[in-house]
Amino acid sequence: MSDSTLVEYRVENNVAYLHLNNPPVNIMSAAMMDQMSGLLETMAGDRDLKAVAITAAGKAFCAGADVGEHRPENAAGMIASFGRLFRLLDALEIPVVMAVGGAAMGAGFELILMADVLLATQRAKFGQPEIRLGFFAPVGVVVLPELVGRARAMEITCTGRAYSAHEMADMGLVSQVVADDELEEAMENVLNDFRAASPLVLRLNTRTLKASRSGSFADKLGQAEDVFLAELMTSEDPVVGIEAFYAKSAPEWRNA
Repeated sequence: MSDSTLVEYRVENNVAYLHLNNPPVNIMSAAMMDQMSGLLETMAGDRDLKAVAITAAGKAFCAGADVGEHRPENAAGMIASFGRLFRLLDALEIPVVMAVGGAAMGAGFELILMADVLLATQRAKFGQPEIRLGFFAPVGVVVLPELVGRARAMEITCTGRAYSAHEMADMGLVSQVVADDELEEAMENVLNDFRAASPLVLRLNTRTLKASRSGSFADKLGQAEDVFLAELMTSEDPVVGIEAFYAKSAPEWRNA
C-alpha cells in the first residue's frame, strides 16, 4: 500500500475524520505517523472544527508500531515521528473520539490513550506488550499513571498482558462498550453532542482541562524519549527481542 493511502481524511459537519487504512492490522510505520501528523497540523489550523474522530479498517484498530523500525539504527527516526504525532495529538484543542473494533496493542494502545472519549466493541482488546520484546512504551509510562493510577500503570506496562474492553471500562479508559454493529452509531451520537456546542467554547474547555493536568505531557514525553534512545537503544536486549520476535521464539535476555 502506498504511503498516500495509509490514512484517509475527510471533514464532515465540523468534525475531522481520520481513518487508519493499513490492513490487516494497521501497523504504525513512521510513514503512517508522519501522514497522521501532517493531517493533525492541518486540523489545528481549522477553527471551525469541533472534534476529531479516529477509526480504522481491517481486523485490528492498530496492532502496534513496526518492530523493524525499532532497531537501534532506525530508532532515532522512529522516535522523532512517534513524538511528533503524540505531541500534536496532545496539543489539539478539540475533543478526540476514537472507535475501536479490534485490537489496540503496543503503539496502538498508546494511541488510544490520547482519546478524550474512547468507544470499543465487546471483541476489542488492549495492551502494552512492548516489555516482552525488550522495549518500554514512552507514552504508556507517561500517561497511564494519571489515567489509571500507578499500580495499574505498572501492571499494564510491566506484564504486557492483554485486557478486554470491559476491563478497560472498569479502569475508566473506555467510555462505552457496545456491540460490533453499534460502534459507528455510538461514535456519531458522541460527535453530534459535540456538534451542538460552540467551537470556541469547546477549545477553551479542552485547553483548560489539559492545562489542569500535573506536569507537561511534552516535557514528560521528552524525558521518556531520552531514556529510550540514550539507555534502552544502546543496550543489547532490544536487538534480542526483535530477533526473537521474527524467529517466533522466546527471547534469551542478556541483561546488558
